[in-house]
Amino acid sequence: MVRRDTSESIIDRKEKYIDFTTSLDWINLNMLRWGFRLPKIGPSIGYNLLFNFLLDFYLSLNLHFPSEEFDFEMPDFVISFPKIEKARYGISRYNKSIYDPPDITAKDLARFLWNVRYHTTEKSTPVWKGKGLALKNKIEVLKEILKNKNIADYYIDEMINSLITAEGKVLNASYVGFAIVGVSRVMSKVRNKTGVMGGYKFRDTEDFKTEKDWATMFPYETQVGMARVNYARVMPKPEKFKETHLKRLSKDLVERVREFKKRSAKTPITKGLDVEVRPEVREITKLITPPKHMLYQRVFFYQKREKMKWEGGKHQARLQNIIEHVKPILDKYGVHGNFRLSYITFAKEYVYMHYKPHRRHKQWKRILTEDDLILKYKRMGCNEQILREIISTVNAFKTVVDLESAQK
Repeated sequence: MVRRDTSESIIDRKEKYIDFTTSLDWINLNMLRWGFRLPKIGPSIGYNLLFNFLLDFYLSLNLHFPSEEFDFEMPDFVISFPKIEKARYGISRYNKSIYDPPDITAKDLARFLWNVRYHTTEKSTPVWKGKGLALKNKIEVLKEILKNKNIADYYIDEMINSLITAEGKVLNASYVGFAIVGVSRVMSKVRNKTGVMGGYKFRDTEDFKTEKDWATMFPYETQVGMARVNYARVMPKPEKFKETHLKRLSKDLVERVREFKKRSAKTPITKGLDVEVRPEVREITKLITPPKHMLYQRVFFYQKREKMKWEGGKHQARLQNIIEHVKPILDKYGVHGNFRLSYITFAKEYVYMHYKPHRRHKQWKRILTEDDLILKYKRMGCNEQILREIISTVNAFKTVVDLESAQK
């Protein structure tokens, strides 16, 4: 077992880490590893983009999320469908418009849902990440937090249904123009009243484990037995739907995948290397075939080096300080073993609850309150009295973090 040198400061440890990760040897090694992993990275890119695309497709058409509210620019999914406008006092008609609760936006809800996706489905490989009662309980707590923000429970349920529908279609179905090689599965044929369709499976939201069999024809569709009243679209005839929507959207998705893979893979070398070669080795080098592609070197690390050192070191020091403040409380109440970790995690999450992280799917937490977080950890078995005492002890840390976040 290797012991950490406790006499070494957090800043010193962080500086050693930055020195190592920004060294030329490390960058070259990392790029080499990246090159070997490209055959797996490609399908992962397609998988994630398709998942995001289909989910936003359903959120746009069924739940009326405005396209400008998505973190990544999306095409106009609503084209040729009636557009549901935001409600305007004295102008909008009843049941012909939508409105946002005062403290939450569609962008927050989209980020919330993408965060739930990290609990349900793997982000890089097409398999489930969570299932069964544990996942259901986690999602129920998150749903209760949204209900406390005046989001209707049936609206939240339809959001979760959209997520599970997208998951099922990405993992267990394939459509012309909306399939990823190595990920999408060839569907079995199913005959019903409407003709021949494809069979696929999706998870039942009653337990997030049991799989249901269903028939499908398009990436987005409205079907009896699946669609919710007032949260579905009347579908045009198949041939019209293909022309007005699917062909255009398929081209858009293909272009997104192509561009992302291009940025992540090898870049063609279009010009010769302008390098002065010594006369004594020129005869040798002219026999060497020049490379045709190269991987983008992460030189931006050098530009961020000092910021990474001081920002990262600051957060490490703060987190360690939080732990040191929480330990005496846990000792006082006799909290032992793995139970201590839940309270320490609570303290960290409370302090950073309104911090603006670079990962957008976590930024929905800006809507959380102290009571929301206490509810979450009470449902995990934590004692409310201990949680509130921890808040009192670490509240000064949160004040500093909130001020830092406001200055971003």
